[in-house]
Amino acid sequence: MKALVLGGGTVGRACISVLHALGVWVTVMDVNIGTLRDIGKQFNEEVNTAISNRYNIKKLLPEIDVVYNCVRWPKNATEFMIDREMVRSMEKGSVIVDISNDVGAIETFHETTHAEPRYIEEGVVHYCVSNIPGAISQSTSIAYAASVLPHFRSIMTNGVAEACARDGFLRRSLTAYKGYLTHEETSGIQGRPWVRPEDILGIADRNLDPAPPATSTKSDNFIKL
Repeated sequence: MKALVLGGGTVGRACISVLHALGVWVTVMDVNIGTLRDIGKQFNEEVNTAISNRYNIKKLLPEIDVVYNCVRWPKNATEFMIDREMVRSMEKGSVIVDISNDVGAIETFHETTHAEPRYIEEGVVHYCVSNIPGAISQSTSIAYAASVLPHFRSIMTNGVAEACARDGFLRRSLTAYKGYLTHEETSGIQGRPWVRPEDILGIADRNLDPAPPATSTKSDNFIKL
């Protein structure tokens, strides 16, 4: 079987790990060449890697049996990552598993549920369940609790400002604080003014733990404090 994994983040790597263990011919695509190099090393160069763009995806799709979309697609994107014509080029009976389920990434996407998980478009089977881990909800709850507990402990011990200074991902996740919008992506999509978390928290002059941006969405619609 030939599989294409789009996105080399946490979900993508977990997907690659399972497929690789099963002996599947795997290609992973990502926009970050450093990520692709890390994946190559992680799997002893036994998976194929390629830069993710429409040209490379379109070229490979006709020979792919199953596509796993693990990309967090920007909500303000103006074109599809995989359009209907590209889906039509796939062999009939092949499969698209949209794990991310972001509207705008795949033109033939529409959300499904555990009760009715699949549908067929252009002869290709689509599996687009929004909350796949919900099928094993107890295990998922335990995993979520384990992952967020350190954040709760840090906030309770150090306070919100210090916790956000020490953890860039926590700071980036701050959506609102003291009545102010502090999330850049929300500002960019909804046109609402926002304030940077480090400004409202009073930690802008400190050496902060870094975190890469969540998406390419930008906003300079700042609130003047």
